[in-house]
Amino acid sequence: MKDTARAWLIALAGILSAPAWSDDHPELTAADEAYSSEDFELAARLYRKDAELGVVAAQVNLAFLYLDGQGVAQDYHQAATWFLRAAEQGNREAQDNMGALYQDGKGVGKDLVEADKWFILAGAKDKAASLEKQMSQEQVAEARRRATDWLNKAGKNGPR
Repeated sequence: MKDTARAWLIALAGILSAPAWSDDHPELTAADEAYSSEDFELAARLYRKDAELGVVAAQVNLAFLYLDGQGVAQDYHQAATWFLRAAEQGNREAQDNMGALYQDGKGVGKDLVEADKWFILAGAKDKAASLEKQMSQEQVAEARRRATDWLNKAGKNGPR
């Protein structure tokens, strides 16, 4: 009985931990396997296929490959492009990374207002608060207005 229960739990854990997109986008699973095997060039090619179809997870993963220069030449502009596509779909990890890129001026022009907007959208309150110490009241107000405008256009109610 214990072995049967253990097998059931292992099978259930496998089902629950499987990526939701694997049925619709089998290439993504292959990309994850390529990444895990450290075949970053293959992972980049496979992630790109799904990223171009609008799959958020693939966009984020491809952005990280460009950010780190794994399987592709390091390219902050390309990283920003793919993070932005995912961020615009509401992915908080991508939004947080857009904040960091704007704060550091990597792949995009340095822009504290835009960085703060993305940190606000990502729910990165500590990062936003820290950044806002370097900003004027007008800049903070503008960042909050931009975040609210973005949320309104996305059909959401106010900053998260």
